Amino acid sequence: MTQPLPGIPALVWETLRAPRLAAQRILALDLPRRTLWEALAAGVLLTVVIVVGLVLASPVDPTDPASVAMREMYSQPIPVATGQMLSAVATVYAIAYLGRFLGGTGDLDGALALVAWHQLFLLCVALAGMALGLVFPPILSMLLLAMIGLYFYVLTQFVCVLHGFENTVVVFIGILVAFVTLLFTVAAVIGVVAALFLGV
Repeated sequence: MTQPLPGIPALVWETLRAPRLAAQRILALDLPRRTLWEALAAGVLLTVVIVVGLVLASPVDPTDPASVAMREMYSQPIPVATGQMLSAVATVYAIAYLGRFLGGTGDLDGALALVAWHQLFLLCVALAGMALGLVFPPILSMLLLAMIGLYFYVLTQFVCVLHGFENTVVVFIGILVAFVTLLFTVAAVIGVVAALFLGV
C-alpha cells in the first residue's frame, strides 16, 4: 500500500538521523518508475545548475591552471550535465544488478527510488552547508569532508536496506570499488563529449 509522501525537510532530517528508516519509508512510497526517473533527472539538473553557477560566479586565478581549467569546463554545462546524468543512471543499475548478483533481494525500482532521493538529499544538505559556510567561511573545508563521508555513509545504508545486506563494511568496500570504476568510465565519456563540444 502506498504511503503518503512526507515533507522534504522531515525526510532530510530522518535521512541524517536514521538513514535505514528513511530508506524503508522511501521504498514504501511505491512511486511509479516514470516519477522516479523524473526525480532523479531533476536532482541531477538542479545540482549541475547550482555548481555551474557557483563556479562561474567565483573569481578565477589566472596563475592557477586547475582554476582556469575548471572555469573552462563548467562554462560548457552540457558535458557536465551529461556526465552527471550518466553517473547517476549507472549508479542505479549498478546498485540494482550488482546487488542482485551478490545475493541481494532489491530491484531496479527500489534502486532508482533510493538513488533519486540520495541525489536530492545531498543537494539539500549541500545548500544548507553552503549557507552555513557563507556565515562561517573557515568551516567550508570541514563541511566538504563531511559531505564526502555523508555521501558514502548514507548510500551504504540505503544499499543494505534495499538488498537485505547486514555487513556494512563489505557493502562500503563494494561501493568504493564500483565508485572508482564508475569515475574512470564517466571521465572517459566526459572527455569524448567535451571533445565534441569544446574541440579539445
